[in-house]
Amino acid sequence: MRYIGLDVHKDNITACVLTSTGKPKFEKDFIKGSGQWDLSELLGFGDKDGFCVMMESGTYAYQPFRFFSDLGIETHVVHAQALKVITKSDKKTDRKDAYTIARMLRLWKRGDVDLQMAFMPTREQCELKDVCRYREEISKKIGDETRRIKSHMSRNCQHLPDDFDNFQTRKARDYVRSAFPADITLMSRMADLERLIEERDSVQKEVESRLPGSREVEVLMTVPGIARQTAVQIMSMIVDIDRFDDAEKLCAYFGMVPRVRDSGGKEHHGRMTKNGDRMMRAVMERVTQSHVQYCDSSVTRYYKRKCSEMGTKKALITASRKMLSVIFAMLKSGTDFRLAA
Repeated sequence: MRYIGLDVHKDNITACVLTSTGKPKFEKDFIKGSGQWDLSELLGFGDKDGFCVMMESGTYAYQPFRFFSDLGIETHVVHAQALKVITKSDKKTDRKDAYTIARMLRLWKRGDVDLQMAFMPTREQCELKDVCRYREEISKKIGDETRRIKSHMSRNCQHLPDDFDNFQTRKARDYVRSAFPADITLMSRMADLERLIEERDSVQKEVESRLPGSREVEVLMTVPGIARQTAVQIMSMIVDIDRFDDAEKLCAYFGMVPRVRDSGGKEHHGRMTKNGDRMMRAVMERVTQSHVQYCDSSVTRYYKRKCSEMGTKKALITASRKMLSVIFAMLKSGTDFRLAA
């Protein structure tokens, strides 16, 4: 077995090939050409047992990962944060990093070291997540534009009746256009807002059409506060619940566990780590906020109890973690949401 370590950057990849005994066999810098890599030269360095490849996680790792995995070659992506602790050095070069990655790959395959590998989604899973993320981005833009419009109207003493305060409704937007047609800036901003809302609605329909027949989506939709769009969003980030051994690991993956400091025999719990995808944290907070308004569940009672202890904002974050733990149990068992007797 040969071991290939790749140090991947935006415009170049440094490769190092080690033999089964750990001796360097080949080193080379590959420069990106015509927008893509040509790594085919590495395909001839396998021995009778073939070869495997490893690189650090990151945006630029996807293309070389796809290149090798599409050919059926064993390819791994290691968490960069975990590997940096091991590869920390005062003299850091691309070739030295590639050699170290190849060496750590060999030791990991032999069982001599423990490395945490990153999950690499398929092209379809990436595309679904990108659509869901774009939906979140549009919603943020709508919120930002709405605040700008209301700030503009406040400065110009343009008052809105209470019934027309919500720009998510067409009647409110129509009222503004009919009431202040001479305000060119306001009309331009209203046009931008209208375009964003139409785009959001179009993307939302696309998200809702994804994962047809998915049992996981059906299970999530039984939770008060989760509609189909949100269920698809959640599954686009979880992908496969069997990736996680328990609810704690699922929550930790999305940064919804507190920092823990153990010193002098005392254990201190701090703020949430906020590692991982922040879209999941935003979605879970929205779900939990809606859930506690309309459902008297254990999550709701937990939220209300925490409100008196730490305030509504922190209580919502803590309750969101509990909600994600409930979702883990539901997806693992394949059972619908039900209130405790």
